[in-house]
Parts: sequence; C-alpha cells; structure tokens
Amino acid sequence: MNLSGKALLNIHERELEERHNAFNKSANTRKRVVYWIGFLDGALSSQRIEEGEEDAILAEAGKFAEFFNDPDASDLADDIRAKCFSSETDLVDQLKQVIDDKRAELGSGSTSVETDEMNEFLGFCAGIICDGRVLEAEVRAILQRFKSSHILMNASPFSPLKAAVETAMDDDILTDNEAEEIQEWIAQLVGDGFIDTGIPNIGSVAKLDEPITDPNEIEIVGSVFVLTGPMRMGPRSFIMSEIVSVGGICASRTTKKTDFVVISSTASRHWRTTHFGTKIERARELIEEGQKLRFVSEVTLENVIKAARA
Repeated sequence: MNLSGKALLNIHERELEERHNAFNKSANTRKRVVYWIGFLDGALSSQRIEEGEEDAILAEAGKFAEFFNDPDASDLADDIRAKCFSSETDLVDQLKQVIDDKRAELGSGSTSVETDEMNEFLGFCAGIICDGRVLEAEVRAILQRFKSSHILMNASPFSPLKAAVETAMDDDILTDNEAEEIQEWIAQLVGDGFIDTGIPNIGSVAKLDEPITDPNEIEIVGSVFVLTGPMRMGPRSFIMSEIVSVGGICASRTTKKTDFVVISSTASRHWRTTHFGTKIERARELIEEGQKLRFVSEVTLENVIKAARA
C-alpha cells in the first residue's frame, strides 16, 4: 500500500525535526565542552594552582561529568577528591592532558570558529575568577587572548573587559582597583567565581523575578545585601562601604541569610536570557524554596542609601 502524500510529508517533517534536534543537542554539547576547555585554560593561566582553584576545578569537573557522563571529567574529579596528585605540577600536567584530549575529541566540528572561540573565551574568564581574585599574570593572559584573536578584539560584548585590561596593563602594573574592575567585568560575562558562590559555573542560566524599584520596600538597617556585576556607583568595595555606613550588612555569597540581591544597571537589560551569575541563580533557588529574598535594582539601592543619609 502506498503512503498518501500527506503521510509522506508528515514523515519528512518529523525527520527534519529529529535532525534539527540532534544538531542542536550536538551544538549545545560542543558549546559546553569548549567552555570546559576554556575554563581549565583560565584556571592554569597563572601557571600554578592558586588557593581555592582546586575546589573550583573539582566542582566544575563534577558538573561536567554529570552533564555528559564524561569519563575524563569523572576521573579527574575522583582523583582530586582522593588527593591522588603527588604535587601541584602533577595536577597541572593532568589538567593540560584533559585540555589536549578534549580538543582532539572536538576536531573541527560543525559550529563556526567564531562560536567556538567566544565560548572558549567565556570559559577562560570563568576559570580565571573561579578562586575569587584576578592576578597580574591572568590579566596578561586575557590581553594576549585579545591580541591574538580578531574575533575577540571585535566582539562588542567583550569591549568593556578589553578596555579595562588594556588600561590596566598600559603601565605593566596591576593595581588592586584595576584587578577589582576587571573581575567585575568578567562577572558580568560569566557570573561570579565558585569561591564567591559555591555553585559550579558550567551550564548556569539565570531566571529572575522583577527587581524592587520602590525604595520604601527596603529596610536597609540590619538587612544583608549581595552585589552582582559592575555597578555604576563605583567599585564593589566602595558600594559595600556605603551600605555598611547606613546600617546594612554585605556578604559575598547568596545564602539563606541574604535579604536582597542587587542587580546592576548593566545587567538588567539582559538578565532573563543570559548567563549572568550564579549568585542570581542561587537566589532564585532560595526564593523557590520559600526564602524571603528579593532582587533590587542598583538605582533603587542608590536611592535607599541617599534617603538613609538625609
């Protein structure tokens, strides 16, 4: 019996959909693999394992293994937990081997060079701030990535970070304020590091409620605030001091004690669709668990501080 034209059309459409879904799955898998490669490269960009990085690498390896049932990531996580590495050099060599193996597995692939390069750079940045700080050697490594890639040099989402890195390295000396600014621009791109959040970076996507815009809804005295992303008010350390000066409390990590998560004005245009930060994601989880935690816009925080000083 011959199939009708309508039935044949339905079969064809189903096959196209299956191929499309398979392609999307492959592309998403490749994106996270490339991101994982970049993350490990970023963690190694200082040429050593810094305090806190081993814990961050363990968390990321565990999450990567969970996503993809990846034996290399699983073995790496198991070895770190079991403290199998005889020295820091031994761990560094193993991480470099993982990077080489993953690059070999990817091959040329089906995505564009531009997509791969940008995703790897995002992972690279996440690896740099996974320990909650930025070193001069890491800033030099970021600058070298920009200089060696016309794709990164011309990518508008990275322009503020590129400008901050170029300015910082103009005199070949990284100051504390410059390091803080660079860290905040990186946090805007990939979220805060594992040390700041306690949450693996790979695969996180924030989903947010609308922030508070009425200053009257915020009692600043005794409330715990967590800041996310670069703020127009100034460096994070300055804003934290302003909050404390009017009776508030600042924390670096979103926990059950957090009352308000402050969303920067830079982030507010993109927070519903971009990977902006695990502080935000953790806040979302706590809200869903019933915690009385609220998001607040940066402008609203400014007005609350001004009112408290009046």
